[in-house]
Amino acid sequence: MGPERGQVRVLSPDGALWGAGVLVAPEGATVHVLTCAHVVTAAIGGPSGQLLVDLPGRAWSATARLLPDSWSPAPAYDRPVPGADCMPGADFAVLALDAQHPQLPRGCGPLPLAQCDHPSGQRVAVIGYPRGVPAGLIATARLTGGGGPCPDWVQLDGLRATGALVEHGFSGAAVWDPARQRVIGLITAAHTDRSTKVAWMLPVEVALHLWPPLVGAVRPPGPRPCTPPPLEHQYELADALLDVPQIGYDSGRALRSALPAAVRRNIPDHAFPRQQLQAVVQTCTDHHEGCPILRAAVLNLGGGSVSAHNALEILDRICCTGEQRSGGGG
Repeated sequence: MGPERGQVRVLSPDGALWGAGVLVAPEGATVHVLTCAHVVTAAIGGPSGQLLVDLPGRAWSATARLLPDSWSPAPAYDRPVPGADCMPGADFAVLALDAQHPQLPRGCGPLPLAQCDHPSGQRVAVIGYPRGVPAGLIATARLTGGGGPCPDWVQLDGLRATGALVEHGFSGAAVWDPARQRVIGLITAAHTDRSTKVAWMLPVEVALHLWPPLVGAVRPPGPRPCTPPPLEHQYELADALLDVPQIGYDSGRALRSALPAAVRRNIPDHAFPRQQLQAVVQTCTDHHEGCPILRAAVLNLGGGSVSAHNALEILDRICCTGEQRSGGGG
């Protein structure tokens, strides 16, 4: 599951595409759309008027209007006001769908929200609609901290040297935390220097202050189903482990030796380093206590290095803990 089932495109009445929005359903309220104020301004010229939202490729669209009490214009990029509060300029808006809007397609609907909390390198995914890609383009990023044009925003750094970056057409898009299966923010801006691959988001906790009814859409993460990670995720972690100097220098032999005998003896031998590390990952994820054991071994060898942190983040994302395994009935 991802944000595509509850993310809409925001269009002007003539069908021009200006950005994205997120379907939400606060408790006791009808479906609404979260987006950026500057997307609304671009689509209809200001904080009043009617625009369109649609689900790309789903044969569904609806008219929508701005909720006036939700409006927070974009911050002043070129001439910031000394000592000004960020909140009135956080770039946020809520749209109310027309009461007679068509029923949402099967499998589509409001997305659950969660507070971003302290950014600590979490990996996130974003779907935007840049020029020439009206059906959507996926970008991946890592949360790094607050700042940018608004001090309440959170910075995102692109993860890959190649691949999509957050740019024009991503504004208002859901920032999706795949580990928690929740929307934790909305894309608000991207750095004008595309080579930096830096963008910013409005975190959910700030949106809650701007539009208090939104609290009814915040959902605590449910239990994650405990299934063995697919082979591509095993290799993703194996590659990250090879990037840890204390692990990669001997093709993972030191890491394997650091594991308890009950785990170590089930790891097959491979001549190639990548296959050897994948075998370590597979054996540990198959073992009922293997993930915390592997985590401890990586921490012991890699310490607090950035490469070790990256590997542990992947491990936490693809692994189940022993408690989750027990809770799943297995």
